[in-house]
Amino acid sequence: PFGLMPDSKDGVIVYEDKETGFAILNKPGGMPSHSTMSNHAEDVSSMFGAALKQRAGDDSKGHFLSFPIRIEPEMNGLMLASTKKEFCSYMTRQLNQTSAPNKENDPANAENPANNCANKKSPNLAGVTKTYRCLVCIKNPDDIDRVEQLVGQTIEHYVNVQLPAPKKFLSHKTKPNQDLCLLRIVGMGGNSNNLRAACVSSQFNDSSDATLAHRLWGPTALHPAESIGVKFVMQLDVELLTSRPHQLRGQLAAMGLPLVGDKIYGGGSCEMRAHRHMWHRMAVQVCHMSFALPRWEENEDGKHMLVPSGEKKVVSNLNKAWWTSYLDDYERFTIGKK
Repeated sequence: PFGLMPDSKDGVIVYEDKETGFAILNKPGGMPSHSTMSNHAEDVSSMFGAALKQRAGDDSKGHFLSFPIRIEPEMNGLMLASTKKEFCSYMTRQLNQTSAPNKENDPANAENPANNCANKKSPNLAGVTKTYRCLVCIKNPDDIDRVEQLVGQTIEHYVNVQLPAPKKFLSHKTKPNQDLCLLRIVGMGGNSNNLRAACVSSQFNDSSDATLAHRLWGPTALHPAESIGVKFVMQLDVELLTSRPHQLRGQLAAMGLPLVGDKIYGGGSCEMRAHRHMWHRMAVQVCHMSFALPRWEENEDGKHMLVPSGEKKVVSNLNKAWWTSYLDDYERFTIGKK
């Protein structure tokens, strides 16, 4: 059941370790992790749970299923599912042992400012590394050079997570209840090094630009990019060094780089219709995930539990996002005309 999704590559099991008790899924965009008031069946928990039950047989008992590391419903890509309580407990312990860097509350930082830089360079949370592939809107062509200079740097904002969306991400802390947000741009460009950014403005009467814009935002609007003031789109690979609600979306928007399809943060609406379905999608994908593979160990009470092994890692990658073929076609068309 989990494989029958509108996008042919979505909804598959990327990797599964039955002995350890986890699976890595390729979650479709727009699908929540759990059921909601308006959607009681089309969620990852219900559909993957049904797939596990079907595989084991109708007479089997209920399966344990939990998601220790979740992604927002609008995002697609790699998602970690726990199929054993022991693995869920292990990941929970790992996450609880790691707190997000907080410069203001750490006395060591006040005594030694160098600790701030050390905290900002932390590449992951609880030994888990995730990379988000994003297609962002460029309104000012000069921003292309500006973004290139930001690759490898840690970018800092502050947000009050209690406020409703769209949340305001500020470059400086103005109130005590604002939390620190850190991200790092680790790469940019398309699948080849020839494409820095793709034009989506039809002001030059170029068919490839207009075609790309309509494929991204949908065919209904006459000028979908111009309607939101966007001239180019650019692909970025981003790592989050802290974990806050709407952090990726809000920080990119605060930098003037809203995600394509992120309507509430200025990236327009990507409404897609196919297979008798209608859904909104956002140009962000969890394209890389890695974490240390735990091992089983017997404790003093004779119970088996998972502990860090320090020997092996689980590494998963997705090479293509839903917009990858659009950029490839654009690049082939524009290079062919030169």
